[in-house]
Amino acid sequence: MATLALAVGALVAVPGAAHAAAAVPGGTSRAAAVPLPVADLDSSFTATNAHMSTARGQDGQAWYNVTWYSWTPPADVRVYMRATSTNPVGWDNTLEVWSGSTMLAQNDDSYALDAALRLDLRAGTSYRIGLGGYHQGSRGEVTLQFATRTPTAPREPSVTAAPGGATVTWAAPSDLAGGVTGYRVLCTPEGGQEVECGSVTGTPPPTSTTVVGLTNGTRYAVRVVATNVIGDSEGSAPVTVVPQDTSATTVTTQPEVPVSGQPFAVRVAVTSAAAVTGTVDVTIGDDVRAGVPLVDGAAVVEGLVRSAGPLRVSATYAGTASLAGSSATHDTTVVRRAQQVTLDALPADLVYAGAPVRLHGASDQGLPVTYSADGACAVRGDVLDLVDVGTCTVTAAHAGDSETEPASATVTAEVGRRSQSVALAPLPALVYGQAPAELFAASSVGLPVQVDAQGACRVEDGLLVVTDVGPCTVTAVQDGDERTSPAQAVVRTGDVARRPQTVTIGAFAAPTLGRPVPTVVATSDLGLPVTLTATGACTVVDGALVAVSTGECVVTAQQAGDARTLPGAASTTVVVSGPDATVTLVLDARLGSTAAGAPVSGRGEGLRPGTEATLVVHSTPRTVATGVVAADGTVVLTGVLPTDLEPGTHRLVVSGTGFDGRAVTTETTFVLADDGTFVQIGDRRVAALATTGGDAASTAGVAALWLVLGAGLVVVARRRAAAAR
Repeated sequence: MATLALAVGALVAVPGAAHAAAAVPGGTSRAAAVPLPVADLDSSFTATNAHMSTARGQDGQAWYNVTWYSWTPPADVRVYMRATSTNPVGWDNTLEVWSGSTMLAQNDDSYALDAALRLDLRAGTSYRIGLGGYHQGSRGEVTLQFATRTPTAPREPSVTAAPGGATVTWAAPSDLAGGVTGYRVLCTPEGGQEVECGSVTGTPPPTSTTVVGLTNGTRYAVRVVATNVIGDSEGSAPVTVVPQDTSATTVTTQPEVPVSGQPFAVRVAVTSAAAVTGTVDVTIGDDVRAGVPLVDGAAVVEGLVRSAGPLRVSATYAGTASLAGSSATHDTTVVRRAQQVTLDALPADLVYAGAPVRLHGASDQGLPVTYSADGACAVRGDVLDLVDVGTCTVTAAHAGDSETEPASATVTAEVGRRSQSVALAPLPALVYGQAPAELFAASSVGLPVQVDAQGACRVEDGLLVVTDVGPCTVTAVQDGDERTSPAQAVVRTGDVARRPQTVTIGAFAAPTLGRPVPTVVATSDLGLPVTLTATGACTVVDGALVAVSTGECVVTAQQAGDARTLPGAASTTVVVSGPDATVTLVLDARLGSTAAGAPVSGRGEGLRPGTEATLVVHSTPRTVATGVVAADGTVVLTGVLPTDLEPGTHRLVVSGTGFDGRAVTTETTFVLADDGTFVQIGDRRVAALATTGGDAASTAGVAALWLVLGAGLVVVARRRAAAAR
């Protein structure tokens, strides 16, 4: 039988959402195929291979996980079938069709990951339809669609004219009959024969196209036909169009920028590849000029006069049967007219506070002018007052109106200056570090006075600030301004004395010998550097307080002063106490383990720096580790037990010297079996212990005991110094 896999067949989407009907599983082999649950081959149902797990080639099948359906057509028929994945959406399905032991056709991807086939079936022949997956894990539900008919006609056709052609759009048929593969566009010129003027294909095919080769000015009837793998549909309802050449309209003003009250013209130009004839409608603001004739594609409206402001000019060309119309809009602004203002010159002998001057100005448009002044003068209406010394600038102006641009004229003149004197009060007594002192200086004409200082002082924000010890000179000046001449400077002098200071020592906790000493903070109320010294039970090293014994400690802070500051000092007394001393011991071993080489360690705190601490094993004393106590009173000792310890009881002792000179020790005991293993560590034991030099339990017996007891024991012994506090 003829078969065709739709490699480029275009399908519109078959509904892929969940169906109301439940999925119908197929048979597990071709021999056990389930009859298609449809009344005819223009139906669909939900099929599934979710229950299948078979390999490619099993029973000859082309794909994985194939489930089987059967159909025996009552008559010869050409049928199109497609599987659309729905659950999960988009899973990679396959189709294959068999007759007896012969595979007639198979397909994987006809539409995205969906499979589709077209076959010619013979009446009375039994066919097996297999739904499978491309991969071993490809399973799920599909809508299995069959079609033996053509689609219904395309819907809602529309057409838009273009030069020598048209753009045609439409909606897909309401009945896709299994899937549309393409569309054909049919054009019939008025009084002529229908011909195919365009076509599209795709997956799915687009529903619009542009046809060309049509005659401008001729009316065409346009229909659209849908095509599937079975054949063509009925044509759509016809729509009509008349192709036309395009035109372009432009609008300009002459001159380009019109002026209020002055005549101007509007020019309209229509251009096209075809001949342009007819008229245009021109609108200038709200003035409509209909039917202005086009001469060589242009029309002109002259003698226009408008007020200043925005102006919109538009033109519309209606077109002809073979030439499309067009329109254009030009936005411009009618600008205001110009004017000129004049102003008489000012007299040359103006002085500050002299007689007022009458001003004379005018506009050539007869508009009223107003006056303004800047600098050494001011205006009252048309009268000029001389209110300062320097340059006087006078302006006559008209601000313009809706039809007139603004304009102005300016004249200048010079005004003479006045004289003045300055007074400065005597200086107060001055001490370095004092609060800023007020300065009293004034100008006879009320101008601000500049006060400067030299030597051991300066001036900030009008106040006298002392900066050093020694002579201080203050000078008051007024340099004048545009209306006032400079004044003679006034000078005052004084001497700045040295300041006092106070030294304090901040409160701190009493030190403990051998412990970190609290920070001692000594300050000068003037922020000068302070020197610390100490006597008695403490001393100062590199600026830090260090306790050297117990008892009273006298701390003194001194500031020697400097060229600007008198000396200062303070002292305080605290009592130094001694720290607690402790030593700890760790035997890191398990019961039943070998003693030789077992790690031991000791740690001391509160010990006298520089003394020696020891870690010794007894009965016959042997030193395991020694160490020198650090400056912070701590020491760490590490070592291992000797390899030749005898069976029996032993002691492990760590010893050190406290800050007060008393010995501090801690010890623990352990017992070894004949084989050198631990049978007791501290209070933990395996069995009755041997004593040093006594009978030892057999090696086998001791081993049996520590094997019974399990994990080893770590002993940490601690003991304070023998003397109670």
